[in-house]
Amino acid sequence: MHRHSDRRRRGRRSPAAAADSVSYDFESPSQKLPFMAINGFGRVLVGPAPGGKSGQAARVNVPNDGRSFKPELVIKGLDAGSHRFSFANYLPGDWQERDLDTIVAQWFSTQGDGEGIKPVVALSVHGGNWQLKVHWMSGGAIQESVIPLGAARPGHWNRWAFDITWSSAGTPGSIAVTRDGVTVGTHQGANNYHRGEPPHFRIGAYRPNWRPEKGPEKRAGAAEAILFIDDIAITGTVPGSRANPRPTGPGTAAPSGSPAPSSSPTSTGSPTPSPSASARAGAAPAGSTSTFADDATSGATGQKTNADGTSLPSTGATGVIITAVASVAALAAGAHLLRRRSAARSARHRSRP
Repeated sequence: MHRHSDRRRRGRRSPAAAADSVSYDFESPSQKLPFMAINGFGRVLVGPAPGGKSGQAARVNVPNDGRSFKPELVIKGLDAGSHRFSFANYLPGDWQERDLDTIVAQWFSTQGDGEGIKPVVALSVHGGNWQLKVHWMSGGAIQESVIPLGAARPGHWNRWAFDITWSSAGTPGSIAVTRDGVTVGTHQGANNYHRGEPPHFRIGAYRPNWRPEKGPEKRAGAAEAILFIDDIAITGTVPGSRANPRPTGPGTAAPSGSPAPSSSPTSTGSPTPSPSASARAGAAPAGSTSTFADDATSGATGQKTNADGTSLPSTGATGVIITAVASVAALAAGAHLLRRRSAARSARHRSRP
């Protein structure tokens, strides 16, 4: 049983190393996929996208065979700073609701002692709803915050974006979650264990309650887990930067044991229906256009400084006043010259015999 799994692992390359920017849209046959972490006989296969979406997508499945519990794509090499993780996923219309977690994306921090430990952040479908779990260490014990993210809506492509700044031992972090352009949850405070490697990204399907050591009762009556993923993009960001989603309403879910400098994590309710974003992986995020700073001022060069540090010629009130003064001065000078010329002509006329 285990020899087969070992052979499959030896035939695969190590987890893909990510720079500040990496994307997978599954459209090109020549594009190499990230490392696949598979336990049992799960699969990640590329084929036509379902649900009216054009192009290709990755199909992920976990058979209920008593052994399989996880096929995931693994992307490593990220630093412990700030990143935006965006992707699309789709639960088929016949998705079976179960009161157990199916993790579809997770951020995992490998510990130096090899200890099995919960992911620092995990997006899962539980029953008929999405939820986010955030973990951190306090007093030697793992703390957890569960943030509801709204109804799962099988048969619908979800466009997710996670703006994450990882916390450090002395600095709180932040997580902002949008789905289909709508804010559905936020978390402020500790969001990792502050030890081991920086969190890396895993996406696919993971049913922790289907691990063989959990026994057969959690699998009883459960259908094979099948879902689709597409348009994976990871970009390095500046701490606190994010898209400009539409909020849906306030809500709070305060974790216990959160560090003093952080505020309580906040979650918002189910998103209101909105059109899905049409940009493919790697496209510029919504709300990234630059705007003038409200308090920008004109300098000696007559230029105005934008919020992003660039400059354009000023068209402010100072320029208008200078132009008006110059125009009045020119008119006055012209009138004076005309009067002098008229007086000279009159004097010449009087001096004639």
